[in-house]
Amino acid sequence: MVFKPERWFSNGVNGIGIKHEPSYKFPAFHAGPRTCLGKEMGMIQMKMVAAAVVCNYRVELVEGHLVCPSDSVILQMKYGLKVRVVPITTINQGG
Repeated sequence: MVFKPERWFSNGVNGIGIKHEPSYKFPAFHAGPRTCLGKEMGMIQMKMVAAAVVCNYRVELVEGHLVCPSDSVILQMKYGLKVRVVPITTINQGG
């Protein structure tokens, strides 16, 4: 498993931009005329939290943890996703 932030970028007319993902890809918000009113705020908050975690922590998969999807309509991990989160300040201090 490798962190690849470039999968969210696309080469557009004006250079590199954010890749558009269709609303139908996220079933929690639905799509069409009856979409969730809080969808935009939820997406903004998700991006803010993800950016804060990526900037301040190193996230590693726990060694020996089996990662496999569950049989479901939505993407879920069968055994969860066990990770170790280490603050970057600890890494820089050699701890």
